[in-house]
Amino acid sequence: MKKIKPKESIRKLISYRPNISEEKKTGVIRLSVNEGALGLGPKASKEIKKWVSKDYFFHRYPDQINQELIESIASTYNLNLEQIVLGNGSDELIQLLCTAFIDNDEEAIHTEYGFLVFPQCIKIAGGKAIVASDNKFTVDVNQILKLTSNKTKLIFLANPNNPTGTMIPSKDIEKLIRGISKKTILVIDSAYAEYVENSDYTDGSRFVENYSNVVMLRTFSKIHGLASLRLGWAYCPIEICQVLKSIRAPFSVNALASVAGAAAIKDIKFQKKSVLHNRVCKDWTIKELLKEGIDVFPTVANFFLINLLSEKNANNAIKFLENNRIYVRGMKPYNLSSFIRVSIGNQNEMRIFTKKLTEFCNKIK
Repeated sequence: MKKIKPKESIRKLISYRPNISEEKKTGVIRLSVNEGALGLGPKASKEIKKWVSKDYFFHRYPDQINQELIESIASTYNLNLEQIVLGNGSDELIQLLCTAFIDNDEEAIHTEYGFLVFPQCIKIAGGKAIVASDNKFTVDVNQILKLTSNKTKLIFLANPNNPTGTMIPSKDIEKLIRGISKKTILVIDSAYAEYVENSDYTDGSRFVENYSNVVMLRTFSKIHGLASLRLGWAYCPIEICQVLKSIRAPFSVNALASVAGAAAIKDIKFQKKSVLHNRVCKDWTIKELLKEGIDVFPTVANFFLINLLSEKNANNAIKFLENNRIYVRGMKPYNLSSFIRVSIGNQNEMRIFTKKLTEFCNKIK
């Protein structure tokens, strides 16, 4: 009897599995998945509690509430609400883009050290994932342009990039847009945009308004602290927005996520507090680690890379930290086997992490 097999493009796919700890264990420090260090903001928390107490809330479909969230996003960022589409996290929107615009054996480009979900979604759609080499952990626009062809349907960029923490200046993105075919869609994933404090940075929304082939993705999982509710959004040209809405499953964004998101995006005070916390904690941690001779890479986001010089050291560091209830992310899936990635937590968590990693590094000297 013949075995039932999936389509060829996904037979060898490895499931994307972030290193998530068992939070129910007392005293766990989770620095492995780039979540917001300060958790849920007060306005979102208040809104969630208000709606959970309403008996009629959970048996209603969320369409109307979703529209209210779209209006909140549009007014906050001064965007055209007709060009906004919501998703069950930005992961869903990445998959929708691949499903809509990639046919079998067509190509999509992602960068060497880019988000692992990009090639996964490309292959699920039946496409061929083309890897553009980075230049010292930074996206190389010239390399991407060399790889484009009439088969290239999508180009994925994370800006800032995960896991490297580097950013692409606006002028380089514009160079890329002008150098590709108008039939190729550039997708800019700006999940960590709020953390960037650099005048050369743009989240990509102005490119969406000026070009017909640019899409910007954003998420509520990071600075807004809503990772468990799965909420993201895309800002697209009208034609692309209509396509995504036509193939998105109905009610993919739940009502609780919608009301929390609408409150969170208006909580500017909490967002500013989170950005300040990130800057202070990140600068302190990196400074302390560098003083100990630990190789830390600069970053514009809420995480950073550490090079422990060998895969053995990295694996042993991960085990040592886990034994001390600290979870970080190994980088072997990114072909950076000697590296670990560390998210910014609260002040106490970063002090404990710094102390324990220093202790480990002193043991292997």
